[in-house]
Amino acid sequence: MKVFRFLLVVTLALLAFDTRADERILDYQSDIRVETDGAMLVTETITVQAEGNQIKRGIYRDFPTTYRTQLGHHYVVDFDFLGVERDGQTEDWHSEGRSNGIRIYVGNKDRYVDRGEHRYVLRYRTSRQLGFFEDHDELYWNVTGNGWGFPIDQSSAEIHLPESVPASQLKAFGYTGRQDSLEAALESEVVDGGARYHATRRLSGGEGL
Repeated sequence: MKVFRFLLVVTLALLAFDTRADERILDYQSDIRVETDGAMLVTETITVQAEGNQIKRGIYRDFPTTYRTQLGHHYVVDFDFLGVERDGQTEDWHSEGRSNGIRIYVGNKDRYVDRGEHRYVLRYRTSRQLGFFEDHDELYWNVTGNGWGFPIDQSSAEIHLPESVPASQLKAFGYTGRQDSLEAALESEVVDGGARYHATRRLSGGEGL
């Protein structure tokens, strides 16, 4: 019986900070839908507290598109950004190439974001993210990325497979801590057709789920 395994990289570090009006991500939710062709449709709902420090005209999100295998071979994944909303309204965005991927800038250079709470919804499609092995298939995925310069209060992810695979054939696990850490400060569960994750502590700036 072939097993599908989920492995989310949940990089987490504990950092004390004042929770009153600090600029931060209040909640980071990722909805990941694996399509029948193996591509993934991802919707990220990011609720931020903007104070005009790093979040001035908007936010940016880095997406790696070049990876290296354990054998040292490089490969490139497909990435198609589908659009973004802020507080329920379509928001401007543009992209910029990076050394190992793409940076999406969200916002208008001529318009500042009001201080306070804002909700961004980013949608994109990517492929070549699944690993297919003799005894299992695997999704290894970094939910939030590690490029945020401020804390993330809450972070979670939900994965949906294209078919209702029984939970008995699924495994879900992940890691917490800085890159390459094997710490596991998270909770996960498998359900028929997918899995759910959430970090059990705040993520500090530069860390991610």
